[in-house]
Amino acid sequence: MPINKQIANVIKKSLAKIDFSKLEEKCTNEAQTRQYLIEPIIEVLGYSRMDDMLTEINAGWGQKNDKADIGLLVKSKNPEIIVECKKYGKTLTDKEAWQLNGYFINTPSCKIGILTNGLEWRVYSANEANKETSLNVTPFLFFNFNEINDTLIDNLSKLHKNNIDIKELLEEATDFYFLQGFSAAFANELYDPSDDFIKSIFNRMNGKRMTDPIKLKIREQINSSSIQKALKKVIEEESKNGSLIITTAEELKIYHTIKTILIHRKEIDADRISYRDQKNSFNILVDDNNKKIICKILSSRNNYCLEINGIKYDVKGIESVVAMKKQLLDAALVYFQK
Repeated sequence: MPINKQIANVIKKSLAKIDFSKLEEKCTNEAQTRQYLIEPIIEVLGYSRMDDMLTEINAGWGQKNDKADIGLLVKSKNPEIIVECKKYGKTLTDKEAWQLNGYFINTPSCKIGILTNGLEWRVYSANEANKETSLNVTPFLFFNFNEINDTLIDNLSKLHKNNIDIKELLEEATDFYFLQGFSAAFANELYDPSDDFIKSIFNRMNGKRMTDPIKLKIREQINSSSIQKALKKVIEEESKNGSLIITTAEELKIYHTIKTILIHRKEIDADRISYRDQKNSFNILVDDNNKKIICKILSSRNNYCLEINGIKYDVKGIESVVAMKKQLLDAALVYFQK
């Protein structure tokens, strides 16, 4: 999801008006934390206490009459974000996250859950594998107001009332959880290799018949030392073949900006837009088809430009990408015309 610098600047100026140094003495319980810290931060994000914040939302089940602390109205009359508040500085544990999860699953309109003690803000989305019953156990966004910096402010802008796109935010969460899941699964496979993995290695060694002693021998060889040696060889081969590709944060920022521009047209289906990072360019595609290129992001020594229909445009910040709206839409609509 792209960063809106104008909104980020508004957030920065508004946060500067909050004296965090005096909050500990004012926030001695949960109610005070909500009043003096949590709700003011939500207001910084563009939500009005009067019009956009619902408090004490019914979120119980069965005979229970549990109430969630705050529900935020984004573009609906029903809360799409639910916020569970704890006392200033209270350690947030699985118990508090489970409480938020209970409120989330009993608020059908809710898409995002936030757990906060005023200083730490943990943002969760539904578990895609079990989205009707639970949130993911890990937050996809995390804010800590002990250290206010540009990264925190840029990420906060994603939640601002005038900038938030729930669908885009959930896509970002899905990417985060996918990469997290891949990293965990890959690490687990290397730490405790499966028989299929061992067999695949044996086959690449031109092995003929797998036996238990051979299986044990290969398993013992898969360790941190052998993985480091293998990684060095992989990097050498990728460099030699010119296939070493590193997707940069700037490329992803430009991509999400372009995607946001495009999906404002009802003819354009966001699910059909994707990208491929290749050796010489970062291609933004329709239907994951390299013959349906909307544009290319080209880079050289950290300087970026967009190539649209063969014409190159310099990228000098996100504003310059937004200025190419017409060219981008013209290039994309070719693939969405009926």
